[in-house]
Amino acid sequence: MKRYFAVFIALYSIVLLYMMFYASGREPSEISYIQHQPFITIQHFFNDNNIDNQAFIINIFGNIFLFSPFGWLGLCIKKFNRFVHISLFFLIAISIIESIQYMTGRGVADVDDIFLNTIGMLFGFILFKYATWKNIANIKFHFDLIEPKRHISSTT
Repeated sequence: MKRYFAVFIALYSIVLLYMMFYASGREPSEISYIQHQPFITIQHFFNDNNIDNQAFIINIFGNIFLFSPFGWLGLCIKKFNRFVHISLFFLIAISIIESIQYMTGRGVADVDDIFLNTIGMLFGFILFKYATWKNIANIKFHFDLIEPKRHISSTT
């Protein structure tokens, strides 16, 4: 089962990278832009009455929910079963991707995207932790997440 999820997340990553660099008619531009002030883009989408619902949904909810499957990386890599490890890895990875968007001119490098993508990954991580805690769909068995029993030896 781990193998299937690993293949899924790899293919999913490729599709997301395509969307981030090539979808919606993105062409390389000589003009690169970086938005480094936090919450400017988010405020724009909440406060501007001229923004249509589709743009709002794509930019706010899309940036959150499209990255939630990455919260399940603990299924494949045990190290990412911990909050700090997966958070640091994800922040570094998404920051590199946003930087590449800036350097190639194929999108805007936006700190709000990093924030929203990380919120999405954390949402997925919380769902992952809940699913393993409640053992939904026998997830512990299917993904070998059963904790080994510890033997307690007593000396008398």
